[in-house]
Amino acid sequence: MRARAQATDATRDSGRGGGKGASGDGDGDDDDEEDDAYVVDIDYPEWVPEVLQFNREDVATVLITFAVSLGFRHFVAEPRYIPSLSMYPVFDVGDRLIAEKITYRFKRDPQAGDVVIFNPPKTPKTRNVSNEVFIKRVVAVAGDVVQVKRGELYVNGVSRGKELKLEPIQYNYGPFTVPEDNLFVMGDNRNNSFDSHAWGPLPKERVIGRATFKYWPPNKIGGLPEYPLTAPDVAR
Repeated sequence: MRARAQATDATRDSGRGGGKGASGDGDGDDDDEEDDAYVVDIDYPEWVPEVLQFNREDVATVLITFAVSLGFRHFVAEPRYIPSLSMYPVFDVGDRLIAEKITYRFKRDPQAGDVVIFNPPKTPKTRNVSNEVFIKRVVAVAGDVVQVKRGELYVNGVSRGKELKLEPIQYNYGPFTVPEDNLFVMGDNRNNSFDSHAWGPLPKERVIGRATFKYWPPNKIGGLPEYPLTAPDVAR
């Protein structure tokens, strides 16, 4: 429709110019309009509305634009919406973020502290959601020992994530050693997160990208806060 509108404007402008031509008799108007008319060079079925009948050049432009958009989303970055409180307080319901896909493809593997988007592994507990996209924080990588006790998360015997704690964790877990080529992911809101403590480690190949930037709401625009890998002792 935009291409058709532009063509119509161009025809209208050309028509005005034709009336002021050297001949002065208006004969050039019809010729100019015929030359500048929007030509549909595709044989559309009768049921296709006229406003959707584009010529080959415009169809190619639309297809190329669509392909570039899909390629960018698949290989470079994509926007995401936060639907739950599992990552509160870093992310609230309704927050929107950008997840980039370059780092894990070309630079490095996911590491502790990264916030990742991923498809959950196919397990008995995730069989109905294995194709959905989750967002959690990597708290441990292959070889790390994860344990939850006395209301705290420990990785390799060191308390981790106290700064993000809303309340003491209300379950015990582990100790569990993260297998090779896997990650252990948890929501920052530990007691309200369906994560690795419930369904097990996350294979690295299930990771889609790394959350890097929050763009909505406007008062929260910016990068994500640092996640310290060691935490000072605080009152429990």
